[in-house]
Formats: sequence, C-alpha cells, structure tokens
Amino acid sequence: MKEEFLHYVWQHRHYDFRDLKTSWGQRLNVVFPGYHNYDAGPDFLQAIVMIDDVRWVGSVEIHCRSSDWLRHRHQEDDKYKSVILHVVYEHDMEIQLDENEMVPTLELKERIPKELFVRYESLMKVPDLLLCRSQSQNVDPIIIQNQLSEVLIERMMRRQSGFQNTLMSCQSDWNELIYRVMAIGFGCKKNGTAFELLARSLPYRIVRSHLASQLQVYALVLGQSGLLDMEESDEYAERLRYEYDYLRYKYQLTPIGAHQWNWLRLRPQNFPSLRLAQFAQLLYETGDSQMERVLYSPYPQIRQWLSVVPDDYWECHYQLGKATVGHASGVGTATVDLLIINTVVPLRFCYARFTGDDAMQEGALSLLEEVRFEDNVKTRVFADSAFPCRSAYDSQAQLELMERYCARKRCLECSIGEKIVRM
Repeated sequence: MKEEFLHYVWQHRHYDFRDLKTSWGQRLNVVFPGYHNYDAGPDFLQAIVMIDDVRWVGSVEIHCRSSDWLRHRHQEDDKYKSVILHVVYEHDMEIQLDENEMVPTLELKERIPKELFVRYESLMKVPDLLLCRSQSQNVDPIIIQNQLSEVLIERMMRRQSGFQNTLMSCQSDWNELIYRVMAIGFGCKKNGTAFELLARSLPYRIVRSHLASQLQVYALVLGQSGLLDMEESDEYAERLRYEYDYLRYKYQLTPIGAHQWNWLRLRPQNFPSLRLAQFAQLLYETGDSQMERVLYSPYPQIRQWLSVVPDDYWECHYQLGKATVGHASGVGTATVDLLIINTVVPLRFCYARFTGDDAMQEGALSLLEEVRFEDNVKTRVFADSAFPCRSAYDSQAQLELMERYCARKRCLECSIGEKIVRM
C-alpha cells in the first residue's frame, strides 16, 4: 500500500463511508476531507468531521500504518498538533497527541474496493514512461484535452512566478524584463545562462540610449560578452572594440568574460558569437517598440520580426576574425519557433495576469496553436497514444505533463490516470 493511493482514496471518497467509526468506536462523519497540502505538515488542511455529534475543524494526516506517525517523528513537530483525524490503511497502535489527548483514528483496510487498488497497481507496474499509453485510447478525448489545458496553465503560471521575481529585480520595468527574457531565449539551453549574465551586466536603459546606432548596439552586446578580447582580430572586430572601449569607459561596464560561453557540441549556426550578433540586430531593428512588438504584435508580424539577419559580415563568419565560406546568417525557423514558445507567449501570459486582462491571457495561449508541434525526445514519448500532436499548444502541455506528472508517477493527480483507475 502506498500513501499516494490513500491520499487519492481519501480526497475523492473512494471508500465505504457508511457507518464510519473511529478505532475507539466513536461515530464518525466526514463533512469535508480538507484541501490537499503539498507543503510541509499534515496531508490535508481545513478538514471538517463530526465525531459523536461534535464538529471538528483541522488537519488530517494519512499513513499506511498508525505507527508511521512515530516513525516519521510527527510527535516532535508542532504542525501536527492541529490533526483532528488520523486516517490509516492498517491500525496497529494508538497515537498520543500530547499528555492528555489521543488522536482519533480511522482504519480504511476493509473499506477500499480491492479492484480499485488492483487497477492502480497494474498501472504503476507498466514498463513505459507513459504509463497510460495502452489505455489512453479508452479515455474520453475531452478528458485528455482538459488535462492538457490544465497542465499548460500550470506551466505558464510557473513561468509567471519566475518572471515576477525578475520583474522585482528590474524595479518593475517591463522593458528590462522583456530584454532579459529575450536574451535568455537567444542563448537557448547551452548559452541561456551566459546571455542572462550579459543582459544583467548591460542594463536595457544603456542599450536603449544607443538604439539609433547599429555599430554601437553591436559594440555593446559583443563587447560586454567578453568575446572581443578573446577572438582573433580583423578590421570589423577592431572597429567594434574601439567603439566598445569608449562606451565601456562611459558607463563603467565590466564584460562577463569569454569563459562563460559554451561552444562544445554546437553547430556553427548556434555559435554564441553569431547568436549575439542576431540579438544585437534584433535590438537595433526593434528600436523603442520592444513592448509593443512582444506583447501585441499578431503572429505573422512576430515571425517576421524575429527572423532577423545580422549585418553582412556574418554571412561569411561564425566567429569574429575567422572567415568562412558564405552561409545563411539569419535566425532560423526552428529558433523563431522556440523564441515564440519560450519567450513571447510566457511574457504575454505574465503581462496579461499582471494587468488582469483575461482576453490577452487566452490570446497568449492561442498563439501556441499557430506554432508547429515540437518534435523532441520528450514529446515522442506520446507517439502511438491518444494524445493530440497538432501544435506547440499540445507539445508544451505534453512536456509539462511528462516532467511534472508522468515521470513522477503522479497518475492519481492527473484526470487521465484517475479515470483509468476508476474504469
């Protein structure tokens, strides 16, 4: 028996609740099972029970055995003094709350339908990352779609929480927040941290003062990256270095250092130097309309805006001072998709929540329906199942479902898994 299963049984009342009695023989009526607590402390909070016609409001703790109370050392934690009922699968001993009070206990061993536990156990033993794959075809598509929509909202809410912390460090300047998040987006997984360090060390207010000059924007971005001091030199690099030295002195800037950048196992199109040039070009072309572009532009304009091409130098260079044969230097289609998914949509969702604009919040999520489905290792897990794979709306929801539920076997907290267990 597992506690997660008992949590599910208690929360959804999947037990025989007729003629309930405590281990002492007192009449028991569960008015409200409480709110599931995912933080430290008792498992359910603000529960309401009637014991011998006396109404109790407080916490409920759930264990496989009563003795687990002592094994988990709850007697030493004041949080558990609010417990009004101890719910266990097997009652093997009475528990004393303090010197004058015992904890009322309810045993569920003979009250849980055996077939319910059998279905749960068989689901947990499936040798597949997606435990519900073989049975998902039997689940109503509406249930699957609703679950995907719920976890997508959870994903956006987590991003919003991170953005709010960053916004506080930006003194509530939305332009600064957008600038930092866009920088991280250009860095992708390999260099997102380095791009974030660069953006923090080069405030947007400084960049904003020089948006009219392409040369100065490039000098600020590439100079602050530390790569101008490390790369092989040529006329282009020297011109940027000369401009940066002036701006560095003017604003008392300190480059982040070339060692922050990752080059290993990257295709030339993803080299940090080229990505920095693309980011600089985006800043230059955007000018002073950054918030408008990110928060309000329709999908076709967003794609066009993000598909920037840096200056001609980068058509024959992936790195400063190292010439190559001619190649495409603009932001590719796949990168544009990722920028929309990981920066534009979360920023719009966060701003909509911040301003209380429900229509904008729906519009942010709808934008994902315009972007292609993400084909990667994690989303391929959902192949050959009943899960839809139409757009980035579905793939983002699947990623959240896999990372937060499937990989942790939280099937009973997922409406799809819960439906399968109850079939």
